[in-house]
Amino acid sequence: MRKSVMRKDIVTEYTIENTAGDITLWLLFLEGISEAEFEEMYALCSRERQEKADGIKPDMKRKQSIGAGYLLSMLKKRFSIGEEPVILTGGKPVFEKNAQVQFSISHSYEAVLLAFGKRPLGADIEYVKEANIKIAKRFFTDEEYIRISEQEEKAQGDMFCRIWTGKEAVVKAAGGGLILPLNGFSVLEKNVDLLGKRYELYRRKFEIKGRSLWVSAAQSVTDTAEDQPM
Repeated sequence: MRKSVMRKDIVTEYTIENTAGDITLWLLFLEGISEAEFEEMYALCSRERQEKADGIKPDMKRKQSIGAGYLLSMLKKRFSIGEEPVILTGGKPVFEKNAQVQFSISHSYEAVLLAFGKRPLGADIEYVKEANIKIAKRFFTDEEYIRISEQEEKAQGDMFCRIWTGKEAVVKAAGGGLILPLNGFSVLEKNVDLLGKRYELYRRKFEIKGRSLWVSAAQSVTDTAEDQPM
């Protein structure tokens, strides 16, 4: 058996204690990972994930795909899951025979995130960059747009990213993809109501080597895993 070259601290784990149930976050940073470690991560990915990664040309996007596949392999190992996830209408990935394990994957540049829990959830991760005021005016609620506009110029990007990741997390948890109107609900508060259901929103800001990074995770308060249409 080949000896593992993977560092034990390559993935960082955080636990979120929410009213709806705990959410676990796994964060993987691709920067600093050796080629030998990438080869081992690739080998642990499913055949479907390997084929997907092989078809990706930009090196960073390929590494993101391998990183996501590696985190997914960790999740399957933790819960002894022998199936690959299927994609529901709207783009939400689920395990058909292990619906009690809900998860969401996101990545931004060299950061890869996997969040999991027992209820339908969604997560998003983004590095802070300059605020896109045109997008905010078009896709955010009036209150959210005002909240960004009233910030000092340097802080607008931070508020934009906080709101954007919150919206993506809620939409992923709802399973509607980005076909849901982003200006139809606000994420300024912890509890978000969407399509007659309530989601509890968690956010955390990280400082990584001088750059700011927002992570948002939303979990259904009203639905259980069994309530999702397959």
